[in-house]
Amino acid sequence: MEQYISKSALVAEIERRIQEITQTISLGDKKIQKSGGNRRAELVRFLSFLDTLEVKEVDLESEYENFVVDDPILSRFIINGKYGRLIAKHFFELGMAVSNKAQKGE
Repeated sequence: MEQYISKSALVAEIERRIQEITQTISLGDKKIQKSGGNRRAELVRFLSFLDTLEVKEVDLESEYENFVVDDPILSRFIINGKYGRLIAKHFFELGMAVSNKAQKGE
């Protein structure tokens, strides 16, 4: 997510709007309180959703070394480590794409 927008900036803006709505609700009439409460609830749910999108950094090189190169059986099948790493990277990226589609409900 960081490659597109700053998550911390987005969170700060949403939290600012929640605070603004909270202040408006306390000053308004019943109609404003209801609509403001609904907007506030949606923003809080959206903040919660953002936390589910967090992607941990993965050191693919280290994982490859630990899983393939250091393994006594798998290391026998590796002819060229460069191609093995390319294959690992391909399937890692494919898994991330599938995961993103699943989160979007596609």
